[in-house]
Amino acid sequence: MLLEQCHVFPHGLLPLNIFEPRYRLMLKHALETDRLLCIGSLAPSENDEEVESDDRIGEFSTVSVVRACVKNADGTSQLVLQGMQRVRFVSWEQYEPFRIARIEPLETKCLNPASAELKSRLLLERVLGLIRRETDTGRQLATQLQKLADPSQLADFVAGNLIRDAITRYPLLGMAEVEERLDYLLELLPHPGSKPAKP
Repeated sequence: MLLEQCHVFPHGLLPLNIFEPRYRLMLKHALETDRLLCIGSLAPSENDEEVESDDRIGEFSTVSVVRACVKNADGTSQLVLQGMQRVRFVSWEQYEPFRIARIEPLETKCLNPASAELKSRLLLERVLGLIRRETDTGRQLATQLQKLADPSQLADFVAGNLIRDAITRYPLLGMAEVEERLDYLLELLPHPGSKPAKP
């Protein structure tokens, strides 16, 4: 599915409304087979034409499973995708009526677990210092963050929930090394004492 500046991270959730005929066919195909889909993240177009050329589609994505799907009487559907595995698009095996890609997994690497653990604690402290915990949403977000012991999952959760700009967030999909993700997020997020993040 090709969507402008849209993607999902592993373990993250993405609600979608399916209404285009080609994506209705794509969803039917997915539900009848393995329930797996990928979002092809489209870069902003340089003109007003909505051309879905190959060079506008980001190289990296996340294989996602259709976790829930409700079909409406008019043929549209509401679904929720859950991210599973980072992948790279290798080639296109089908273009019509919807695209099918050949993909390869982008396996997560952690070359220095001790360093990644230290940076993940620093990231957690920084994020908790930015969240407005006087709100219900802020408290829930803080609780979820504190349950994430794995540095990779923490980085993906922060990326998917606190980095609002899709263009800024997208490079994280192509980072296999956990420390690289953590370093990137620590550069993006301001230190506590700056303007609080709004969850």
